[in-house]
Amino acid sequence: MSCGLPRNLDADVDADADADADATLPSITIPPAAQAYRRGSLWQKGRGERLIELAGVRRGELVLDLGCGTGGLTQQLAELVGPGGRVVGIDPDEARIALAQDTAVAPNLEFRVGTAETLGEIARNRPIDLVFSNFVFHWIRDKRAVLRRLRGLLHPAGRIVVQCVSSLPALVGELSRLADPSGERILRDFAFEDAAALAHHVEGAGLQLLRLEEQQGTHVYPTLDALLTWWRATTHDRFDPRAIEPAALARFAEQHGEGGAFLVHETFCWFEARIPPAHAWGRRG
Repeated sequence: MSCGLPRNLDADVDADADADADATLPSITIPPAAQAYRRGSLWQKGRGERLIELAGVRRGELVLDLGCGTGGLTQQLAELVGPGGRVVGIDPDEARIALAQDTAVAPNLEFRVGTAETLGEIARNRPIDLVFSNFVFHWIRDKRAVLRRLRGLLHPAGRIVVQCVSSLPALVGELSRLADPSGERILRDFAFEDAAALAHHVEGAGLQLLRLEEQQGTHVYPTLDALLTWWRATTHDRFDPRAIEPAALARFAEQHGEGGAFLVHETFCWFEARIPPAHAWGRRG
């Protein structure tokens, strides 16, 4: 459900070390939640790969992967821009960034712990050609403010391509509420909005909406443990299944298990936006 940014998008950014220096650094102990997130989000990665195709990444571009998670898609972006391009992945989760850095090999790729507030550091010497964000915007409450900030970093011909969840999947909502009170707090951190609301934010940020689609999908977890592990990882270890009474968890499994598997039905959107042509600004006043 998320390659998410559940922490405040206005947090500080710390630049990472050069990826080429990784071999000289002490080995990093990656927390289990980050490793579980990488293993459990393959369906999300597949959708992200489709988003990369839709983005039309070009050789030599500067690309920002906003909410890069453990960096699997970021590395694919780096391959597409080639040695003349550069890709920067940014995420507030230190454990996920550590895992991304630990597996990064491309010289034109870097990862940073950070958020939207100080993104200007990335575009200090060169405007961004493509902002790519996969399953992150449903964590962002003030989407319009972030889009405005991103617009200010774009090359005049640059674009923003975003994919996010539009509404809370019923199954994980019910599962979270079984872990009250922590589960309700997790749900309050999300900021789901439908296609019409997203379009309104794009236009309100002074961007031109080129494409927008709302779709449905289902991802399958073969066991209850797989579902619990994924949800705990994607919420950055804040969902704790140990907070659920065993009897309540057994009832949940009996009610929702389909041949032992658990299906998460989801509605999500993707859109592409750019800075409007000069004549469009005159019409906006």
